Amino acid sequence: MGPSWEGLVVEEILRQLGALGVGHDASYYRTSGGAEVDLVFEGTFGLVAVEVKHTSSVSARDLRPLRDFVKEQKARLGLVITNDTTARLLDDRLVSLPFSWL
Repeated sequence: MGPSWEGLVVEEILRQLGALGVGHDASYYRTSGGAEVDLVFEGTFGLVAVEVKHTSSVSARDLRPLRDFVKEQKARLGLVITNDTTARLLDDRLVSLPFSWL
Protein backbone atom coordinates (compact mmCIF):
# COMPACT_ATOMS: atom_id res chain seq x y z
CA MET A 1 0.00 0.00 0.00
CA GLY A 2 2.88 2.40 0.70
CA PRO A 3 4.00 3.16 -2.88
CA SER A 4 0.47 3.52 -4.24
CA TRP A 5 -0.50 5.76 -1.30
CA GLU A 6 2.58 7.87 -1.89
CA GLY A 7 1.75 8.20 -5.59
CA LEU A 8 -1.84 9.20 -4.83
CA VAL A 9 -0.76 11.92 -2.40
CA VAL A 10 1.95 13.31 -4.69
CA GLU A 11 -0.43 13.38 -7.65
CA GLU A 12 -3.10 15.15 -5.57
CA ILE A 13 -0.68 17.85 -4.41
CA LEU A 14 0.59 18.46 -7.95
CA ARG A 15 -2.97 18.40 -9.36
CA GLN A 16 -4.08 21.04 -6.89
CA LEU A 17 -1.08 23.28 -7.56
CA GLY A 18 -1.84 23.03 -11.28
CA ALA A 19 -5.56 23.72 -10.78
CA LEU A 20 -4.68 26.85 -8.81
CA GLY A 21 -2.28 27.98 -11.52
CA VAL A 22 0.66 27.95 -9.12
CA GLY A 23 3.88 27.69 -11.11
CA HIS A 24 6.34 25.20 -9.68
CA ASP A 25 9.10 22.72 -10.41
CA ALA A 26 8.66 19.28 -8.84
CA SER A 27 11.08 16.43 -8.19
CA TYR A 28 12.09 14.02 -5.45
CA TYR A 29 15.30 13.77 -3.48
CA ARG A 30 17.41 10.70 -2.76
CA THR A 31 20.90 10.48 -1.33
CA SER A 32 23.50 7.86 -2.23
CA GLY A 33 22.91 6.46 1.26
CA GLY A 34 19.24 5.83 0.47
CA ALA A 35 17.61 8.67 2.43
CA GLU A 36 14.75 10.17 0.45
CA VAL A 37 12.13 12.88 0.37
CA ASP A 38 9.02 11.92 -1.60
CA LEU A 39 8.30 15.29 -3.21
CA VAL A 40 10.23 18.53 -3.46
CA PHE A 41 8.62 21.47 -5.17
CA GLU A 42 9.74 25.03 -5.65
CA GLY A 43 8.07 28.17 -6.90
CA THR A 44 7.62 31.79 -5.95
CA PHE A 45 6.57 30.47 -2.52
CA GLY A 46 10.02 28.95 -1.93
CA LEU A 47 11.26 25.38 -1.54
CA VAL A 48 8.91 22.87 0.12
CA ALA A 49 9.67 19.23 0.91
CA VAL A 50 6.98 16.59 1.42
CA GLU A 51 7.16 13.16 3.04
CA VAL A 52 4.19 10.82 2.71
CA LYS A 53 3.46 8.24 5.43
CA HIS A 54 0.58 5.77 5.33
CA THR A 55 0.14 5.93 9.10
CA SER A 56 -1.49 8.18 11.66
CA SER A 57 1.75 8.98 13.49
CA VAL A 58 5.39 9.34 12.56
CA SER A 59 8.51 8.68 14.58
CA ALA A 60 11.57 10.87 14.86
CA ARG A 61 13.40 8.23 12.81
CA ASP A 62 10.83 8.55 10.01
CA LEU A 63 11.37 12.31 9.94
CA ARG A 64 15.16 12.35 9.82
CA PRO A 65 15.56 12.53 6.00
CA LEU A 66 12.95 15.28 5.77
CA ARG A 67 14.41 17.23 8.69
CA ASP A 68 17.93 16.94 7.23
CA PHE A 69 16.75 18.08 3.79
CA VAL A 70 14.89 21.10 5.18
CA LYS A 71 17.94 22.15 7.17
CA GLU A 72 20.59 21.51 4.51
CA GLN A 73 18.65 22.94 1.57
CA LYS A 74 17.16 25.80 3.61
CA ALA A 75 13.65 24.76 2.59
CA ARG A 76 10.85 27.03 3.67
CA LEU A 77 8.80 24.14 5.01
CA GLY A 78 8.72 20.38 5.43
CA LEU A 79 5.30 18.69 5.24
CA VAL A 80 4.40 15.21 6.38
CA ILE A 81 1.15 13.92 4.91
CA THR A 82 -0.42 11.18 7.05
CA ASN A 83 -3.70 9.43 7.84
CA ASP A 84 -3.97 11.34 11.11
CA THR A 85 -7.08 13.42 11.74
CA THR A 86 -5.26 16.43 13.21
CA ALA A 87 -2.57 18.78 11.94
CA ARG A 88 0.51 18.87 14.14
CA LEU A 89 3.44 21.27 14.41
CA LEU A 90 6.43 18.93 14.69
CA ASP A 91 9.04 21.69 15.00
CA ASP A 92 9.60 25.20 13.69
CA ARG A 93 9.65 24.13 10.00
CA LEU A 94 7.98 20.71 10.01
CA VAL A 95 4.21 20.26 9.91
CA SER A 96 2.15 17.09 9.78
CA LEU A 97 -1.12 17.36 7.83
CA PRO A 98 -3.90 14.82 7.36
CA PHE A 99 -4.43 13.67 3.78
CA SER A 100 -8.09 14.59 4.18
CA TRP A 101 -7.06 18.26 4.44
CA LEU A 102 -5.64 18.32 0.91
